[in-house]
This record gives sequence, structure tokens and C-alpha cells, in this order.
Amino acid sequence: MTRRIATRTTLVTLGLATLAACIVNLSFAMDKPMVAIKSDAGTTNIGEQKILVDLGEYPEITEHKGNIKSLDLDFVDVTITGVGSGNTASTVNGKVTLRKNLTDPASADIAVGTLTAFQLQQGKTVRINGTPQLDQFLFEQLQNAGKFYVVVSGSIDHGAADVVADLNLHASIGYDAGIF
Repeated sequence: MTRRIATRTTLVTLGLATLAACIVNLSFAMDKPMVAIKSDAGTTNIGEQKILVDLGEYPEITEHKGNIKSLDLDFVDVTITGVGSGNTASTVNGKVTLRKNLTDPASADIAVGTLTAFQLQQGKTVRINGTPQLDQFLFEQLQNAGKFYVVVSGSIDHGAADVVADLNLHASIGYDAGIF
């Protein structure tokens, strides 16, 4: 009987220790809609579009900020949500990067991925998967200013670009649940 109680006590203690060190993963989206993608007048160049991301705007971050152990960029979906009447371009080749500060040079950007012959048609989507380098960048921003920029740039095949895109950054945090 004493042996059975000791076994139960050990199992309960191990179970409580596991709960005390419980890391919970929580996925969420940082949606940036209505990003205008337009070519510069008379050229096929698309100037840099800089979109601010403030991590403090997301309750998943603010509710667990003191306990977050990791912040990962799982993937980014780029979706064309509107095509303007002035659009005559068919495709875009470009890149999506992350920039710490607006005043930082483009050479310091962290690459998210490229857009290769991406069709400028409503509803078209491209998914760009995250990387450990992006995860590290996001976690560093969380620990510091809590803000960064998504930068989109590139060139079109011909004519003029006049589209609207949705940039949806899918991320996940790992936080200490602090049950005990």
C-alpha cells in the first residue's frame, strides 16, 4: 500500500511539474489589407511600398508579452484583392522584405521571399514560407521597439500597374502559460 501511494505521489508531482513548465503555441494573423501597388509613371518600376507592423496592435502579443519565448513567421500570403481600371500590366517580379526602421537602408532588409511572374489578377495568391532568420528578426523586434516594416518592391512586365493587395503575415508565438 505504501508503495502504491509513493508511485501516485511521484506521478502527480511529475504531472504538476510538466504543467508548470508548459509552453503554449498560439497562431494568429497580422493582416495588412489595401496595399496599393502602382508602377511609377512612364516606367515598369514599382517603388517601395512600406507597410508598418506594430506588434502592440495584436492582442495575442499584448496578452502574453511578458511570457513570450518565441515569435515565428509561419508564412506570408500576398493576395490581389482589386484591379484598378488603369491596370494594363499582367505580371510582377519583385520581393517582399522586412525592415527594422523606415530610415534603414534597403541593404539591411531581411528577405521574406520573391514574387516571380506573379499574375496581377483579382484573387491570385502567392504564399511565401517563413525562415529561422525571419523568426529571429520578429523576436528581436518584439523585445525592442515592437515595430517593423514590410517592404514590397519590384517591376512589371509592361504597361502600368494599378492593383490592391492584401499582405497577411501568419505568425505564431510560444509563451509560458505560467499555470503554477
